[in-house]
Amino acid sequence: MAKAKRRLKRPEGLTPNRARTKKPIRFRNRGDSPLTPLSQGKRELLLKLAQELQQMMIESMEGLGLSRKEQMLTYRRASRGVGPKERPSARLMERTFAIADLLSSWRRDKRYVDPNGSPRVLPIKGKGASLETLAKRFVPTMSVNEVVTVITRHGEATTYRGDKVALVGGSVLLAPKTAEMTLASLVTRIRRVSHTLLLNASLPEGSKGHGRFERQVHGVLSDREFNEYARLMRTQLQDLCDHAESGLELADKKGRKRKACGISIFVFRDD
Repeated sequence: MAKAKRRLKRPEGLTPNRARTKKPIRFRNRGDSPLTPLSQGKRELLLKLAQELQQMMIESMEGLGLSRKEQMLTYRRASRGVGPKERPSARLMERTFAIADLLSSWRRDKRYVDPNGSPRVLPIKGKGASLETLAKRFVPTMSVNEVVTVITRHGEATTYRGDKVALVGGSVLLAPKTAEMTLASLVTRIRRVSHTLLLNASLPEGSKGHGRFERQVHGVLSDREFNEYARLMRTQLQDLCDHAESGLELADKKGRKRKACGISIFVFRDD
């Protein structure tokens, strides 16, 4: 008599999705380039590059406390299309982005700046131009006291005379230094740079000015020289981010064809 097969219980919170297979990009080049290897052996090289990427991700997630056994489990789930319907990274980063928008509105909205264009010192509570009003607009699920804690602990705001708050810097918000927030930030950045690179690679060779801007500037510096370089770049890149932010609308304005967009900048070093 045949034995009935045991059905494994699906982990809580995960739902079966159809395993999606993404179509490969159609690379439209004018033949081989001196910058790329000849056609022979390209597939093997592609596999080695994929292995390098996988190894890099394995080591990064080990640094965040995920064992290789746990990583293999998540890889199998992802390969089978089993996972939550929404992106956990988006849900985790939602409040961070909303608070950043709150700070940006504080710096840009005429109701919250003085005649010189600087952010006004705001009462924490009350109607009209107050932090509580901004909180209700951008993070309605958070109390105003929670917002004060976030912007003074992770942002560049400070309390003033007990019942007021001042924004003494930009709209920078440093994420909490936890494994889940770090991984959510990493996932978000990888997704966005991946979309940009794949889109640009799908355009015909010679399509200048039609893709999304993406560039790396690199050289070599000693430890002391790099520390000074990073310090100088911080101010310049912050000014660039402030300028780029001024051309973007805030995420609280809804629209059917509106999608998140912007720029992402970081200083790197191959340690």
